[in-house]
Amino acid sequence: MKTKIFYIYGVFFIIFVAACFLWMIRNDTFAEKATYISYRDKDIEKELGYTLEEYVKTKSIITLQLNGNEKYDISILNRFQLEIQKIKKEENPNKGIHLKFGKKTTYENVIRSFQICKIEDCATYAPDGYDFWVFPYYKKTYSKLK
Repeated sequence: MKTKIFYIYGVFFIIFVAACFLWMIRNDTFAEKATYISYRDKDIEKELGYTLEEYVKTKSIITLQLNGNEKYDISILNRFQLEIQKIKKEENPNKGIHLKFGKKTTYENVIRSFQICKIEDCATYAPDGYDFWVFPYYKKTYSKLK
């Protein structure tokens, strides 16, 4: 007769596990939120008629550098995210951020910088070797149709 207690616990456990799975599916816990990394394309620069260096010269750039020290890099990445938020709040298309990766920068921090751009919904960002150029705000201009 003592086995009936185990049936009650077993039913509760099965219902609990099923509810947890339903909650995880509902909240997209299993969704893959990867960032697509595309590198600088010389063909696009030819089509646009200017290079990345020429474009950067027209902007006011904030430079941040990661050096491989874990605590320092975390503080720099936090500042990087705050600067992106600040530029987007000001709605200033003439500002950008130059994030420099050092030789000792961990891969985790490189990926985290891409994720920050994706989270903050940056308009343009371009990796180029050990440099990462971010232009968070893009002023949309509409031409009048005749």
